[in-house]
Amino acid sequence: MTLGTHTISLSLVSHTNVGKTTLARTLLARDIGEIRDEAHVTETAESQVLIETAQGDRLLLWDTPGFGDTLRLAKRMAQAGNPIGWFLTEVWDRWRDRAFWSSQRALKHVWEQCDVVLYLVNASEAPEDAGYLDAELQVLSHTGKPAIALLNQLGVPGSAGEAELEARWRKRLEGAKGVHAVLPLDAFSRCWVQEGVLWQAVTPLLPLPQQEAFSRLQAGWRERQLA
Repeated sequence: MTLGTHTISLSLVSHTNVGKTTLARTLLARDIGEIRDEAHVTETAESQVLIETAQGDRLLLWDTPGFGDTLRLAKRMAQAGNPIGWFLTEVWDRWRDRAFWSSQRALKHVWEQCDVVLYLVNASEAPEDAGYLDAELQVLSHTGKPAIALLNQLGVPGSAGEAELEARWRKRLEGAKGVHAVLPLDAFSRCWVQEGVLWQAVTPLLPLPQQEAFSRLQAGWRERQLA
C-alpha cells in the first residue's frame, strides 16, 4: 500500500440464512460463495475487492458466517470478565459445536478487521418476531464498531406494505447501541440509488484519513456504474 492510500473493510453480518452471500453477489455484480436454503452455509469470513482506485485504495466487502444461537453467545460473553478476549480462547467449540464456533469467528473478524458493520435483517418478518435481534445487537455492540442496519426483502417497492414494514423496522433499530443508520437494501435486486445512499452513510463513520480514500473509491464506483 502506497503512502496516503487505505484499505477499508465493510463486513456483512446477520442471522444465519438471511441473504448475506446473495447481497454480496449483488453489490459485487459477480458470483461468490455458495448459496443454499439452509443455515451456516458460510463457515469463514471471506473478502472480495468491491472497488479499487489507481492510487491503490481498496474497498473490501466481507461475507461472514451467520449468527445462530446468539442468545447463548450473548450469555457466555456476559459471563466472561473480558467478553472480547473470551471468544479468542474458546477453541473447544471448534470441535464440539461447529455452528457456534462459526458465530464466534464472525464476531472475531468484526473486532479485528472490520471498519463498518453492514447488519442485514430479514425485513419481511415483523420486528417483534425476530427473537434473536436483541442478542445480536448486544454482541455486535461489544466490538465497538459502527453499524448500518440494512433492511432486506421489504416487499414491492413503493407499496403500502413496504412503507409500513420499513417504518416498523426503523423504529425498532434506530435506538440500538452502535446502529448509526437504517437503510433499505434488497439483496435480490440491483439498485444503484440504494447503493449510493449506503456509501454516503458509510462516509461519516470512518476516520478522516479513510474518508478521503473512501471519497476516491466512491468516485471510482460512480465511474464504473456510468460505464
